[in-house]
Amino acid sequence: MKKRKANQETLGEVIDRLLNVYKLRSGLNEQEIINNWEKIVGPVIASRTDQVKIRGKVLYIKVGSAAMRHELHFQKSGIKDNVNEFIGVDFITEVEIR
Repeated sequence: MKKRKANQETLGEVIDRLLNVYKLRSGLNEQEIINNWEKIVGPVIASRTDQVKIRGKVLYIKVGSAAMRHELHFQKSGIKDNVNEFIGVDFITEVEIR
């Protein structure tokens, strides 16, 4: 196996650096969360979720049912933890249920 020179980076390292420099990382994380919403929160919550948005570090969840909205208020911390665990970084700091 060839040894890399000290000033060389792998393609993955270059892409990672570019995502951070051009501030694209948060957009990719947001799409990853939206695309995998059911895996993150489960089919019951996902089927009753009308909309998921991220602004800054806040996750906004829109639900049509008052009962579901009330139930999700008790699960905000768990949802935040599940999202951050799925993404692999502390991306979300707050969850708002609407």
